[in-house]
Amino acid sequence: MAAETADADTEPGTQSQLRERLYPFAVGVRRTWDQFTESRLGVTGLFIIAAISFVAIFAPYIAPHPLEWQAFGNNPTFQQAGQLPHPPAFGDPFFAPLGTDSLGHGILTQLIYGSRTALFIGLAAGVLSSLVGVPLGIISGFYSNTWVDEGIQRVVDVMYGLPFLPLVIVLVFINGVTTTNIILGIVAKSWLNNAIVIRGQVLSLSKRPFIEAAEASGASDFRIMWRHILPNVLPLGFIYLAQDAAFAILIQASLAFLGLADFTQVSWGTMLQWIQVEGYIYTAPWWLIPPGLMIALLAASFYFIGYSLEDVMNPGGNS
Repeated sequence: MAAETADADTEPGTQSQLRERLYPFAVGVRRTWDQFTESRLGVTGLFIIAAISFVAIFAPYIAPHPLEWQAFGNNPTFQQAGQLPHPPAFGDPFFAPLGTDSLGHGILTQLIYGSRTALFIGLAAGVLSSLVGVPLGIISGFYSNTWVDEGIQRVVDVMYGLPFLPLVIVLVFINGVTTTNIILGIVAKSWLNNAIVIRGQVLSLSKRPFIEAAEASGASDFRIMWRHILPNVLPLGFIYLAQDAAFAILIQASLAFLGLADFTQVSWGTMLQWIQVEGYIYTAPWWLIPPGLMIALLAASFYFIGYSLEDVMNPGGNS
């Protein structure tokens, strides 16, 4: 009976401590969200991403055909006769609202399924860049002018000296052309801006009275970084997460256009690469324009969110 009472007393205490630790994060996120929703540009970007995410999740139910579907069936005579790629058709002789490619696959279907790859690469690269860059930036700024800071900054200097796209191409070529390796190749460079900007923010925060008060009270370095510094740099981290996601989408499309993509998965970049290989860039606009527009739209939506978050962080900076 006494053990049960002790457990009952311990559980509320643990929950209280957890709420106390998460409270600064909740307050920071709530404040940023309230200010963010006042920006029409940011809300527009969020709406676009939400719509594309909905399409990606329910792709099998939204797409007019499976990915394996081919216009006219698997009959090469139609391609030889100039019937493929076929412009948009609405039931005669088949239903393909955005036309087909040279193999008879529906462009709209590929566009819908390609949203999955674009979102996955963008969000994965953005999150991983933040998970690497933000902690390193906090540590570097907190231990400024020490061997820890010097070591991190020397790595940043070396990495900054390497050109982005050639480095990613080399890393992908060495490790193999897979979606995972493409993401890791992008993250290998994209975390640098996070680390540099977060470090500068931490250097500014370290001079604030509440940080000095925490140090005077005997709080550990980890506690200061976790409870007092991290909540204050989170909005800035979200800005670069959005920007890194947009950049990753553009880099993946560039790699795919160069032939460095996982062709086992349909993506907007591979659609552009295939039309270039097949030589229909000037004769099949229904095949060329949609994936290009979707790449631009999704990347722009992330930039809209990043711009709006930056406006929240620095109201006078974008005026």
